[in-house]
Amino acid sequence: MDRLIISDIPTPWREPVFERVNNQLESGVPVVYFHNNETRRLWTFKMGNHPKTILKAIRLTLGGGERFFNPGIISFLVRRRPRVVLITASIKDPSAWVAMALCQLLGTKVALLADTWQGRDRDISRLQRWARRIVYNRFGDAYVGASLQTLTMFRHYNRGIRNEQCFLSHLVADNDYFETRLAGQQIGRSFDVMFSGRIVDVKNPIFFAEVCAGIKARLGRCHVLIIGEGEEALKARMKHIFRQHGVSFEFAGFIPHAALPDYYVQSRLLLLPTSADCWGVVINEAMIAGTPVITTEWTAAAGELVLHDLNGYVLPLEVNAWIAAASDLLTNLSKWEVFSQCAHRTVREFNYDKAARGILDAFAYLNGPA
Repeated sequence: MDRLIISDIPTPWREPVFERVNNQLESGVPVVYFHNNETRRLWTFKMGNHPKTILKAIRLTLGGGERFFNPGIISFLVRRRPRVVLITASIKDPSAWVAMALCQLLGTKVALLADTWQGRDRDISRLQRWARRIVYNRFGDAYVGASLQTLTMFRHYNRGIRNEQCFLSHLVADNDYFETRLAGQQIGRSFDVMFSGRIVDVKNPIFFAEVCAGIKARLGRCHVLIIGEGEEALKARMKHIFRQHGVSFEFAGFIPHAALPDYYVQSRLLLLPTSADCWGVVINEAMIAGTPVITTEWTAAAGELVLHDLNGYVLPLEVNAWIAAASDLLTNLSKWEVFSQCAHRTVREFNYDKAARGILDAFAYLNGPA
């Protein structure tokens, strides 16, 4: 086997990328998954048309997260002996460690792909930092990051990484599908602001509700759309704040991928007050629908996709600052239009083909002379 991709689970932002990588290579590239999904994931999406194997897994629950151990990864690698492997799995998965160690024994070159970055993981334990230092120094021959911040993280743990070893494969949305779905639609934008994602503490939904209350106090109106599911207690607190301040709201719940464009195009702004995000594909989804974004510095998309004062704002978690920025865009229609056009134009550069190119370039580098 020439090449192989090893990953934890299929995701809607990586399946189309892997399919494109497979189609670009004459010998193709199969993907091995540790599991078909995580319990917390509600998504449904079309799997890519590339060869794939989902291994039998022993599911482990540690620290509120799921990890997978797949004894079958050993026989799979030993039988096929790939020359080059891209490993996208989290280093928290036991199977990822087994795969990396076995690749080293087999003389297989490894490209490590990560989505996270130091800002998101600023509170990880000393043991986790030690583990990263080992993995990024010991097992990587090339490094593929979902953002520039990811590449900075690699270099933080391994000062010896050279520029020619680094490649970008961004997390992206299905731009073409969004544009096709929205073509010819009359866009009403009946909501002022929206929240998109899991309703959990790290996304700061209560902060979001307080900002909406402030917008209502300043402008006399605030129509809010919330898509996504999460903790019922947090949803109840959000509703209490909305009702207390006269904010009109709609909890639309979990939205299937196929219907997402219809929701993003209903709102004038996406507010993403996250405290820790790898990237936040909801930003891509909003922008391809022409919806400007206000977010924090705690997503790697800040400064790379969200360009402050051009297509959105990157702000500290200060309620008054968010109220002022959102209210300005909601009342200054010409400024909103400029931001909307810039958002759409910028996100077009973040697409599946470019994400696939980063992986293809990593494979080409590893297949070249040592």
